[in-house]
Amino acid sequence: MNVIEAKNLTKRYNGVAVVNGISFSVARGEIFGLLGPNGAGKTTTILMLLGLSDISDGQARVLDHDPVREPLAVKRQVGYLPDQIGFYDNLTAAENLRYTARLMGFERSEREERIKSSLGHVGLGEVAKTASAPSRAACASGWGSQKF
Repeated sequence: MNVIEAKNLTKRYNGVAVVNGISFSVARGEIFGLLGPNGAGKTTTILMLLGLSDISDGQARVLDHDPVREPLAVKRQVGYLPDQIGFYDNLTAAENLRYTARLMGFERSEREERIKSSLGHVGLGEVAKTASAPSRAACASGWGSQKF
């Protein structure tokens, strides 16, 4: 079974194709990478597959879901870590996670349980309660924001 299918995937901005008819499939267990220079359309392709950007032409399936018609189903099953991560600097790390979990529709009890478990799992349980997101101390080494 393929976990990702892209057929003639195209994205246009103001009539200009930034991704032009790319087709590929990724089988379960396969390691796959998108390689290319800056501006080649790698991030745009990923955003289309995640349902975070409209598809101009073509079709995509991710874990048997259509990211155009079922973007939330895709987001529930796929993790994505961009190079630049957007956090609200005026919120603590835990508050940022709480906000995101609310947007995703988690009930309060499940939200708090998952946040506590996740932060503990990556060793940020205590730091996340008081530090801005991500903590400046954690980010000094460059690993903090990605870990968060």
